[in-house]
Amino acid sequence: MLEKLEALRALQSTGTMGRAAVVLRVTQSAVSKRIAALQDEVGKTLIEQHGRHVRLTSAAERLLLDATPLLEKLREVVQAQTDSQTDVLRIAATDSLLASWLPATLRAAIDQCPGMQLELHAHRGPMLLERVRSGDYALGVCPATTTEGELLVRVLGREPMVIVPARLERLRATGVIPVWAIEQRSLTWEAIATQVGRMRNNPGFALEIKGRLESFTALVQVARAGFAHALVPIGVAKDLGVPVDRLLLVPELYRPIAVVGRRSTFTRPAVRKLLAALRVVWPQL
Repeated sequence: MLEKLEALRALQSTGTMGRAAVVLRVTQSAVSKRIAALQDEVGKTLIEQHGRHVRLTSAAERLLLDATPLLEKLREVVQAQTDSQTDVLRIAATDSLLASWLPATLRAAIDQCPGMQLELHAHRGPMLLERVRSGDYALGVCPATTTEGELLVRVLGREPMVIVPARLERLRATGVIPVWAIEQRSLTWEAIATQVGRMRNNPGFALEIKGRLESFTALVQVARAGFAHALVPIGVAKDLGVPVDRLLLVPELYRPIAVVGRRSTFTRPAVRKLLAALRVVWPQL
């Protein structure tokens, strides 16, 4: 029953059998079978087609409303048993963080926590939040500022955003500078979009988004080749070897970096210990 309810919950958040299968790490066929079996058990239609997507019926919504607290409680019971045997924490982070300064920061943190081990995974932001929300990972490290539904957000610091000039030629912070930026669905863009918008009213220095890519690493390489100036986090630019004196720091533009997790997760001793260590070693970006 647990697997069937989890499949229904994944469909609720993703909208398609394929995406639900990715979240649950099973085949699309397995998701379909679980939903069909659950419909047989409750004797009600739980899903209906809506174009290319699937949406839940009112009966399914009521079922999840009643079942979700029980699912969370069951996960807490299982996790409590796990905590008593090991201090391994499953953590997901966004690609751009794990490809730059975050691994060294996490290493420094667990060096202060004898016996603790981390299992790391990389995901794009929306998928990361879903996997943390479903309990697949204890914590997520990503750009975030506010509470995400049942997830709590603990902001640890801010990472400056910089412009990598086309062909790495020196660039001055004046006028309107056209740049390529990260895709709009990314957590980084969600976190900085309002700040970028406000810059349009700045007569001295503003950004104009002329193009977008799905990867910060790709943005840096596009700038190196001379296609466009690129707006990226400073950690990504530095770790890809861009000389610091060629980077243009964007005034007052930062992406907030936070640890996200379910409310019950932050009560776990191992999580409290890791958060305390992270606050000690957090890099001054």
